[in-house]
Amino acid sequence: MGAEFLGSMILGITLCGFAAWLHWHELNGWPNESFETELDHRYRNKRSRARGRIHLIIGGCGLLIIVAAFAGHGALWIAAWMCVIVGLVAVVVLAAIDAFRTHRYHCEKLPEIRREILGDDE
Repeated sequence: MGAEFLGSMILGITLCGFAAWLHWHELNGWPNESFETELDHRYRNKRSRARGRIHLIIGGCGLLIIVAAFAGHGALWIAAWMCVIVGLVAVVVLAAIDAFRTHRYHCEKLPEIRREILGDDE
């Protein structure tokens, strides 16, 4: 076993584990996270679906790296790593969209928080 094989296995297993950890936390909730209003529930449903796709792509990239490790240098190795590159670029784009969604949610949530803190007097 060469260093390239072991490095690819470690990287692939790490990506698969990271995707599973992220997905577990998304399903079970993050610490100090609460969703009480209709706005909160709509946001969480959209976020969970979108992040589930991201976790699937990350896990898929991990599996492709493991396949590339076993395949060795050749056409399959090149194809697997090209798919990993495309997958990780897609993850960055989807994460940017998720950040924008979260920003919009917080902008919509601010008036609700103000009413809660200041009361209905305003």
